[in-house]
Amino acid sequence: MKYENDFLLKLYKDLLETRLLEIKMTDLYAESRVPGHIHSGTGQEAAFVGVLATRKPGDYFKLPHRVVSSAYLVGDPLDTFFGEILAKKTGNSGGRGGINHLGRLCDGVLGMSGTLGCDAAIPVGAAMTIEAEGRDNVAFFFVGDGATNRGPVYEAMTLAADWKLPVVFVCINNGFAISTPITYASPVPNVMADKAAGFNMPAVIVDGTDVLDTYEGASKIVEGVRAGNGPAVIECKCCRWRGHFEGDQCAYRDQSVTEKWMQERDCVKNFEQDLVKQGILTDEQIGKMRQDFDREMEEAIARAEAAPEMTADEIYDFLYV
Repeated sequence: MKYENDFLLKLYKDLLETRLLEIKMTDLYAESRVPGHIHSGTGQEAAFVGVLATRKPGDYFKLPHRVVSSAYLVGDPLDTFFGEILAKKTGNSGGRGGINHLGRLCDGVLGMSGTLGCDAAIPVGAAMTIEAEGRDNVAFFFVGDGATNRGPVYEAMTLAADWKLPVVFVCINNGFAISTPITYASPVPNVMADKAAGFNMPAVIVDGTDVLDTYEGASKIVEGVRAGNGPAVIECKCCRWRGHFEGDQCAYRDQSVTEKWMQERDCVKNFEQDLVKQGILTDEQIGKMRQDFDREMEEAIARAEAAPEMTADEIYDFLYV
């Protein structure tokens, strides 16, 4: 497909900034500046950037705990993003949720659950709102290959299919459910796409390390969902470069395989090289974009660290019991 240069540059900017955010979060964690765990999504950025390039105002997003910087992609300001991660009052929930519970309804971000897959019905409910209001929006539900095997995910798919709701089920298949390989956990290689027919849903399988392949596959699927054809599935094949959480030694997988993915299928490096080769981007521009965003992140982190924390009297606010 032929694309305008401005679109390709925007795609690259989103890809680069998502990667730099993921690296920055692991760096902050290594420096003991982040309370709670970091689940790094480094290496999986193209799956999110490619799919979310199809979004439009009014869409809803049920994001996962990896790649968490996708919240920034859809509108979460850096100050709010780092405020929540660093447990400050400037965060989206005043620092109460932390990195695994980012949410901002004004951006369409429906929040995250610490128990993966159990909240699959939430984007279905959001899709009911879209249908009731007669809009051509969609609700994106991102889920890992491991969580697709949970009952609530199948219940959500059944409801969305029965009611022909505008839900895009996006499976990020990185090959492992914590330490369980997909070859052990699923009877089919494409853990969500191969099962989509059972829900009468169209499905597409894309290379989640290639931002354009992901975008092209997602575009066709999302267009059909927006047109009122009911829910559909996108399965993105990619690799989780780091452990399930920071500190995971990954003794359950062959590191040489991971290194091969990192060397040959780095979504940022490969797209960067393509754009330079086409004369759309220069090494100087790349260097400046990296420096500029690194400065933006550092300034936002400094403001977040200077922000107040909750007091002991405030930690029970918003609890029902």
